[in-house]
Amino acid sequence: MKKVLVAVSGGVDSIVLLDRLVKQGWDVAVAHVHHGLREASDEEYTFVAHVAASYQVAFHGTRLHFQEGASQAHYRKARYRFFEDVMNEHGYDTLATAHHADDVLETVLIQLHRNVIEVKGIPERRTFGRGTLIRPLLRETKVQLIEYARKNELAWREDATNQEVTYLRNRIRHEIIPRLKQLWPTVVDDVYDTAKQTYAEWDMRYQSCGRWIEENVDLEMKAFHVKLDEFNRLSSLERYTVARLLSRRYGVEVNEALEKLRTSQKDTGTYHLSGEWFMMKQKRVLNLVQRSTEASLHPVQVESLPAVVQFGKRTVSLSIEEGREGIPLKEITYPLTIRSLAPGDRMQLNVGTKKVSRILIDEKVERTIRPTLPLLEDASGRILAIVGVRVSEFLDKSDAICLRLMVK
Repeated sequence: MKKVLVAVSGGVDSIVLLDRLVKQGWDVAVAHVHHGLREASDEEYTFVAHVAASYQVAFHGTRLHFQEGASQAHYRKARYRFFEDVMNEHGYDTLATAHHADDVLETVLIQLHRNVIEVKGIPERRTFGRGTLIRPLLRETKVQLIEYARKNELAWREDATNQEVTYLRNRIRHEIIPRLKQLWPTVVDDVYDTAKQTYAEWDMRYQSCGRWIEENVDLEMKAFHVKLDEFNRLSSLERYTVARLLSRRYGVEVNEALEKLRTSQKDTGTYHLSGEWFMMKQKRVLNLVQRSTEASLHPVQVESLPAVVQFGKRTVSLSIEEGREGIPLKEITYPLTIRSLAPGDRMQLNVGTKKVSRILIDEKVERTIRPTLPLLEDASGRILAIVGVRVSEFLDKSDAICLRLMVK
């Protein structure tokens, strides 16, 4: 039998959930979070501990400590982190919460108010940590839960803050839903049924888009690449879903960046996400990359050839070959230096010299890459190559076969 941790606040919903699961023979334990926001929280903590003892089940409690003014989201995140820690420490594989059909209606209205794309209420179950989160009461209304509690003579505690209209959910609960119920008596059941169906449709969409990603996206540990033409063939909802899945996989939000680059008329583009994460468009490919933003790297000196040099995250290979390609050895003054771009750098071309920064722009090298590109310079200060981009041109360079420096 699965070991279930029941989140019990002390309110009627969670007390009914605990009573039902115990009477149905589930192997349960109680988890309670003291938010430290109200004087009544101390008594509620003691009350829930006594309730757990009355059912002869384990009790796990904690008190949160946040600075005044912390958001509801902060408390929710901390609450669920505690639940997950308890599950991991004590071997519970399931977390049960007391969300019900009225909560689904409130959530749908909040989602509509916030104009979110996924208006689908609350799922009956989902993955949580290493286990599963279930909501056994989701089909039942608040009225039904109160009737059950009274019939079974259960005691519970009312959270006074639930009556305040400071928070959006409470305003919807106390000011909007009562009017809806008057005009539309079956609104709770109807919205629940619709939300459940919509959730199933989204679930299928996520599965389908997951398969699309496996087939069409080049996935690397810290990067992905997707052809723009393939991405454009998706519907708007599919593109949104693909972006959501990729955001979860890499831990950085890419949706807005993908859309901006996708619809841009420019052939290339860069969108900074956060930290070292960038979305880029090049050669009709959308790329998520992680690039160092370090302005410069320590120069590396090369005394003799051949040589293999590590420059930041790049490996630069210098070799001597006989042929018509590369840099004539007689043009080189030792020692050589591998360094990063500096202001005013210029390179010799057939038509004269040209700023290295301009060459990088002409070659459509993304600006996020430029600071880390290795430049090869000889002892005279002449830039011989922008490694991987361009080699300096020599006026006396001919098709004659001779020893030449090859840079890779």
